[in-house]
Amino acid sequence: MSKDYYEILGVSKDANETDIKKSYRKLSKQYHPDLNPNNKEAEEKFKDIAEAYSVLSDSEKRSNYDRFGSADGRGNPFGGMDMDDIFSSFFGGGNPFGGRQRQNRRRKGNDIRINIQVSLEDLFNGVHKKIKYRKNNKCSDCNNTGGETSKCTSCNGQGVVNQVQNTPFGRIQNTIMCSNCQGSGEMLVKPCNSCGGNGVKLGEVEYEFDIPRGLMEGEMLRVNAMGNAVKNGIDGDLIINFVEIPHEKFRRVGNDIHQTIKLTYKDLVLGNDNVQIDTMDGKIKFKIKKGTDVGTMLRIPTKGFVRGNETGDMLLEVWLDIPKEVSKEDEEKINSLSV
Repeated sequence: MSKDYYEILGVSKDANETDIKKSYRKLSKQYHPDLNPNNKEAEEKFKDIAEAYSVLSDSEKRSNYDRFGSADGRGNPFGGMDMDDIFSSFFGGGNPFGGRQRQNRRRKGNDIRINIQVSLEDLFNGVHKKIKYRKNNKCSDCNNTGGETSKCTSCNGQGVVNQVQNTPFGRIQNTIMCSNCQGSGEMLVKPCNSCGGNGVKLGEVEYEFDIPRGLMEGEMLRVNAMGNAVKNGIDGDLIINFVEIPHEKFRRVGNDIHQTIKLTYKDLVLGNDNVQIDTMDGKIKFKIKKGTDVGTMLRIPTKGFVRGNETGDMLLEVWLDIPKEVSKEDEEKINSLSV
């Protein structure tokens, strides 16, 4: 495993969903970029925390990670290296036993990570978003080449060259990337006036997308080829990480919504058939039974989050509403009570 997600979140391998969620919320707030401005270490830590949570909070991804070392189940016993990588570490090239050779691989630009703060209402209802960000775009004036080019004489435009090495197995010929043209097969003759030979130019772009209802905090959206461009290469990806803005009244736990309600002594003792309760889609009437204890957890079915085919509930934690000031008349009434 390239990363130990359990260690990143500070939980054991048998941690349940609640423990993982609790640890994630604590750590993500601790290392959030808004609370740690200009702190690269905290920013990287925040990214790792979000990545770890996106895997461990999903039962299928977590199962794959535990079994194979990766969320998609494509892990292998060599810790993520393919066979060409393993042979390269010994021979500096491809598999000498007839496996596939490393051909001219195009470089890929850097991914861009963006944190988007979303309200609980947006996560409950789903919402359409538009964002603007800056990235390296392919230069249209030179078509991403950097300017006028000519065929590389070192590799004859192939982008790769043959290399012979002496090894314990004898003399082995490997095909490696041409260091003269960095695998492009072409050499820059006259730099582009627009991009200065870089093949890319910094600019602002817009991207629109839909946040589906029920999305969990910490989940990420990966958009292919919307990251940074690189000369004679392919664009990186855009990775959008969603950070939930704390709500003044509600708290999400999985698909359920929790809130604390304060009731009068009268409501608790005698009951009340018409208590007004706030939900994510408006007020509703709720019945409080006679003799309800402080600390009781009441449940309102199907008033939580809808996520796929699952619908959560709303849970109400009952507290006593104690007035700060009491009139003389009310004070006499309270003193007359025997309880």
